[in-house]
Amino acid sequence: MAGIPVDDLSEDEALAVIDKLIESGSPHYMTVVNAAKLVAANRDERLRQAILESSIVTADGMSVVWASRLLGRRLRERVTGIDMFERLVGHAAARGLRVFFLGAREQAVRGAVERLKARHPALAVAGYRDGYFAPEESEAIAGVIRESRADLLFVAMGSPAQEDWIRSHLGSTGVRFALGVGGSFDHLSGLARRAPAPFQQAGLEWLYRLAREPRRLWRRYLIGNTLFVWLIAKQTIKKSGRV
Repeated sequence: MAGIPVDDLSEDEALAVIDKLIESGSPHYMTVVNAAKLVAANRDERLRQAILESSIVTADGMSVVWASRLLGRRLRERVTGIDMFERLVGHAAARGLRVFFLGAREQAVRGAVERLKARHPALAVAGYRDGYFAPEESEAIAGVIRESRADLLFVAMGSPAQEDWIRSHLGSTGVRFALGVGGSFDHLSGLARRAPAPFQQAGLEWLYRLAREPRRLWRRYLIGNTLFVWLIAKQTIKKSGRV
């Protein structure tokens, strides 16, 4: 998809693969992609490399699933960052894995941890901290995560910052698996509303967010989605042999 391989996995299959990666003992990470991230990766080589080096890449946006059909390599379903995040937290609680939360505002990350602990009393929280720090603090923060003996790391810094941070510092954290989760801490803490279920099921969460914050998001969604359509159109034409 625009030069990025996307795994055709269901949510259950992705969880099973992640479980095996965790058991391997080596550090791995997962990236979810939507139209905006694929467009950005076409211009940002660091983001592109971070995605390509991921152990798993899944479709976070329905637009990616729709595009896969046009390209003749249909993805069965999308596997979103926030849904995978919640599944992994439950999995960690059941398996006794330690988790660390990094990113967002202090109020958001603390609220997300509190709600997840209430939902999963057995969850072992190795630690958490907000995402507002200088780049030169990153290694020290990676050291704190390593000292916490965390098994799983969830990073909510937005793209491309979270992908770049994970790629650059995962080896220093000592964790076995990491996932960038975007605005998930804000949603789970109650500071931001996720799109209602009908919008999620129709793949129109972007439209819900655009309607709520048109001034902030119009460029990202309208221009970004247009660029994504152009990328897929070029790929479709090339695939047909006309270029």
